[in-house]
Amino acid sequence: MINKKLLGFAIALCVLLSAASAFAAPKVIKVGHSGNAQFPYQIYLEMWGKQIAEATDNRYQLEVYHSDLYGKQNQLIEGCQLGTRDMVMATGSLLTSYSPKIGVLNLPFLFNDSEEAYAVLHGAVGNEFADSLASRNLIVIGWFESGFRHLFPPRPVNHPDDLKGMKLRVVNSAEMIDTINAMGASAVPMGFNDVYSAWQLGTIDGCEGTLTHMITQKYYELTKTSALVGYMYMPGVLIMSKKLWNSIPPADQAIFIEQAKKVSRFSYDNQKSLDAEEIKQCEAQGVVFTRPDKEPFRQAVASVYEKYNSKYGDMLDKILTATGRK
Repeated sequence: MINKKLLGFAIALCVLLSAASAFAAPKVIKVGHSGNAQFPYQIYLEMWGKQIAEATDNRYQLEVYHSDLYGKQNQLIEGCQLGTRDMVMATGSLLTSYSPKIGVLNLPFLFNDSEEAYAVLHGAVGNEFADSLASRNLIVIGWFESGFRHLFPPRPVNHPDDLKGMKLRVVNSAEMIDTINAMGASAVPMGFNDVYSAWQLGTIDGCEGTLTHMITQKYYELTKTSALVGYMYMPGVLIMSKKLWNSIPPADQAIFIEQAKKVSRFSYDNQKSLDAEEIKQCEAQGVVFTRPDKEPFRQAVASVYEKYNSKYGDMLDKILTATGRK
């Protein structure tokens, strides 16, 4: 006969263990990005973290660090590869040293609109990029919209000839440097959060970036003009350390990816209204926009495609095929 005291103890122990499991501290995951607290990435990451917590009964807690507080992007990418950092929302151009083929995204005028970009990045080409990064211990969780990039010069620009003599800050990407130089300006590679002070000091005359950058970084305090060229599309890539990824059960991995896809789609849908609102905000600050004919700019950067054709020709063909342009 089973000892009643022993049985009671066993039942009580099971109840306690069950309760302890239910109230176990969530696994904390840290992610960093370069934008400030108002940057869309902050909103998207907080949204993703909330959805993960809800879908996993609070087994995970995402801590989002803006303004490089978790580390600069290059440091975080390297840390994720080594397993010393959890996650980073990375600018695609900074991943080329880990996956050379992803550098094709740095070519100018690659996509006609964001829906083309979405289809490519969420299709076979995006999967190929993700596989190449996974081989370097970097797991792609999702692709996020950040808007097309425009020019923020010190004076109005309507044609590539207007860029002559201007020093414009760019991301430290060979393709972007060559692109801005081909347009007629002088490219100055520099860290994102160093731009404002360098502009004030005269180290640069202006920069390029998204409309969100103009607002969140307050570039409208430094220039009152912007050329809406939309010359480059640079997605945000949400990266997780492979070491961390492998520690997450497959069922939860699926939740991470599923929720990231939902927030990614939201980021693309949100960008359309965000662009219009940000133009209004800039105009309220006295910024006057020019809307140049893009064709002279396309012609100016033809040499960039010639230079990188041998390096990216295969991936470029796949992108053009996926977008129905080949």
